Amino acid sequence: LGHERYSGGRHLRDSEEVEPPSVGLAQTLARYQFPLGRLKTGTPPRLDGRTINWDVCPAQPSENPATPFSHILQFHGQQPPMIAQNKLITCHQSATNEETHKLVLKYEDTLPIYDGMDGAGNGPRYCPSIYKKVQRFPERNSHNCFLEPEGLNTDIVYPNGMSGPYPEDVQLKIMRSMKGLEECEIVRPGYDVEYDFVNPQSLTHTLETKSIGGLYLAGQICGTTGYEEAAAQGIVAGANA
Repeated sequence: LGHERYSGGRHLRDSEEVEPPSVGLAQTLARYQFPLGRLKTGTPPRLDGRTINWDVCPAQPSENPATPFSHILQFHGQQPPMIAQNKLITCHQSATNEETHKLVLKYEDTLPIYDGMDGAGNGPRYCPSIYKKVQRFPERNSHNCFLEPEGLNTDIVYPNGMSGPYPEDVQLKIMRSMKGLEECEIVRPGYDVEYDFVNPQSLTHTLETKSIGGLYLAGQICGTTGYEEAAAQGIVAGANA
């Protein structure tokens, strides 16, 4: 969600053909004088799991038995379908080190200049980039990275905790500095998105906008993260709508 002058609100990739920005919606919100701000969020590079040395990375197995989200399954003492079918995915753990942190800081000049916070960019809570973690916690010599397979029928792996829109060659250097990833290959580089959001103080507790009756907002448009928090808001806003 963004204005025309931000080139789709994306950095390090041209997404106009893949995912064009919602320019008209942003301009409509501005026309109705909603208080707008700018936030950024990022995603890590996707790795080829066949190039990861899984043997040196501690396993993070799925819970078995698991507590299902569904109250119906809980009431009947049943397991979620994937566990009942024995289709479990095991994640693994790696971590950054001092060499990783040196690379993260060495190439900070290659990071994008954002619209928010005088070019530094303003991220939502809970989702700091690897650069922000290294910058904010200089006393830490390591940060966790969880290697999460993206599905049952794919080799693509999501290195949770490693978002950072460096040039692709720098992303590869950073990833290869970590245990088990010394020979990893990147399938898709990570990137950042900068987007408009509506100040949530302009909403009621039902997530209806105070200025336009019948209009409900939920998720990242309210300045939240894009995960469970956004999903829960969608339930609240949808039910009230």
